[in-house]
Amino acid sequence: MSISRFGIPWTLTEFHGWGLVGVHTALFLAERGVPPVLLSEPMLQTMRPQTREALAPLLEPFRQVMDYMRQTKAGGLKLSEVDVMHPLGNQMIEDPNASRFQGRRNIGVIAFENTRLGPDEVARAKGFDFMVAHSTFNVELLREAGIADVRLAFQGIDPTEMFPVPRRGVFANRFVVFSGGKLEFRKGQDIVLEGFRRFHQRHPDALLVTAWHNPWPQTARDMAQSPHARVPVRTIGNQLDITGWAVENGLPPHGFFDLGFMTRDRIAKVLAECDAAVFPNRCEGATNLVAMEAMGCGVPVVLSANTGHRDILIENGCWPLSHQTPTPDPQGERRHWGESSPDELVEALEQIYTGREESRARAAVAMNFIHKNRTWRKFAEVFVAECSR
Repeated sequence: MSISRFGIPWTLTEFHGWGLVGVHTALFLAERGVPPVLLSEPMLQTMRPQTREALAPLLEPFRQVMDYMRQTKAGGLKLSEVDVMHPLGNQMIEDPNASRFQGRRNIGVIAFENTRLGPDEVARAKGFDFMVAHSTFNVELLREAGIADVRLAFQGIDPTEMFPVPRRGVFANRFVVFSGGKLEFRKGQDIVLEGFRRFHQRHPDALLVTAWHNPWPQTARDMAQSPHARVPVRTIGNQLDITGWAVENGLPPHGFFDLGFMTRDRIAKVLAECDAAVFPNRCEGATNLVAMEAMGCGVPVVLSANTGHRDILIENGCWPLSHQTPTPDPQGERRHWGESSPDELVEALEQIYTGREESRARAAVAMNFIHKNRTWRKFAEVFVAECSR
């Protein structure tokens, strides 16, 4: 297969999903001898040493591009021999930095949750040569809106990072339930709180361990729409008061532990201490990196059976929350979003709590699926192939 030369105009980092998409795409392209042109400065300090070393040679070409733009006072740049990948979000909106660059071909790369695709959104999408999405859910929505050329590349995990490690007993003999993802209405942490509150009443030895901190705390304000959380989340300084929010909404302090911001080197170690991981998310535009990391570490995982989660719901591997009711949608932006039942979440946790051996067997099925089918390497291979054809 002939591989195109690509430009990547978003920030490479190992801190969040978009950054990881860029990192693993760049690593694959460099390995294949067609290194990408970086059009945004990478955050090397967020990366593991081996990643920094592999991507360091891309810095000088990046600086040359930036120097040229400064010298010519160019507000934008046409790269006639490079295909530019454009990162898109809700409403097909692109970061202003990325939109400065145009390539030989221009590829829209997207994961979105806002399902209102009106004439403006469709026109923006059709302005690209083609689109690449990260879930069947997004592909179906785009094609339904009349965008014909939509390709699919599933995100993944790094199996050298996410694998089972020995349990150290940090939380003694507690039954530990993990929940991760930045705090916002879409992620459904209010459903986690309500379901775990009921479960903890049955099993006082249970402990909810969370990685919910949000580097953009203003986006957590939409949790005020929750039908379960009676008290809104507050900020202290520039950080969300996660523990205060959990306690004020009915969790006893001894049943809750906030992990704070999680660095990548901590994730597998924390997950090794957990007996279950729960993700009753209302919507996922891609396939939920945190859920896949938990699956890759061999943790029994409970998933809402909606949107992007459908691509990782493994039969006899995960515990599906199948009772999905429509999420209130006053603005027409939440088609196919789903409200998971706290009662069904309690029942799934009960099955894991009382059937530890069966739970480990099912988790192994899910782990094998993730390690075989949902790795960053496989993502990069498919992504680059789809973008090159």
